[in-house]
Amino acid sequence: MFFKKEKLPVNARLDLCSMCNLNCRDCYMRKYNSCAIGSGYVTLENFISFLDKNPFIKILEISNNGEVFLNPHLLDMLKIAYERGVQIYCNSVNFNKVSDEVLEGFVKYNVRMLTVAIDGACQETYVKYRRGGNFDNVINNIKKLNEYKKKYKKIYPELLWQYIVMDTNDSEEEILKAKEIAKSLDCEIFFKKTWNPDYKPSNPVMIEKLTGLDFGNDDLAFSDFSKKWGVGHPCISVWNWPQVNWDGRLMLCCCNYFKNIDINVFEIGLEKALQHPIVKKTKKMLMGGKACKDSPCYNCWVYKNIVKEKSFIKKKEVEF
Repeated sequence: MFFKKEKLPVNARLDLCSMCNLNCRDCYMRKYNSCAIGSGYVTLENFISFLDKNPFIKILEISNNGEVFLNPHLLDMLKIAYERGVQIYCNSVNFNKVSDEVLEGFVKYNVRMLTVAIDGACQETYVKYRRGGNFDNVINNIKKLNEYKKKYKKIYPELLWQYIVMDTNDSEEEILKAKEIAKSLDCEIFFKKTWNPDYKPSNPVMIEKLTGLDFGNDDLAFSDFSKKWGVGHPCISVWNWPQVNWDGRLMLCCCNYFKNIDINVFEIGLEKALQHPIVKKTKKMLMGGKACKDSPCYNCWVYKNIVKEKSFIKKKEVEF
């Protein structure tokens, strides 16, 4: 099923910080005491080590389980990545607190994309989910970033507004207002389903018309983003976007927050880490082979859904 030596990925995810300054209502990190992720951030020494040991990585996503702006070395990391020709993408930040120097750095050092999670169009709605957050701070930080883009005559970072539709923000008025604000900020807004399986939309016909989300099916929450941006099924990232925790542990994918493979990528590098027997068994399992109970994916709800629907990963989906 596999070639003797697989091609190395050019993309990776390195979670620069798992800490957060908010207490979002349904966040697994808050509800389950940081899960298997733990609380911390990548040191500058380990960031440099990661780039040194993995020169084949050309695209790096730096945010997943926490707020990346809490990493005190972020500005230096952006500069180093830029000087080495590594493109940086930043996913799903709350953007409540960020210094002007870091905002300027995002522009100067050509961060390619910044996705800001804003689940509402005013403070009253926003704070019902993003507990401890300040809607006006987020909007003002986006405006500041846009000013730096004008100053340096840059088109990057591309700004995306992520709006998760849920019980707190699914009114027509709120959705339309968010779309209007996003347009004024030169942000492309996209909508996602909540992970909460108990949520039932107040008006599914209206929501589908305004957001494109179809609540008449059981598609997983990630599918909305995947279909729009062509990133594919999250399990494909085991091959082409491997996830590394802030402390160097190999997590395999961005959906995994409950079990790691006990090897340190900062010490041995990704090439060797991806040759680990559990990684190889996991790939076979995700393609319909024998289940591996030692795999982080074995008890994952995404894998269970794959088994249920018999929608295993196909070889052509992971060729790159």
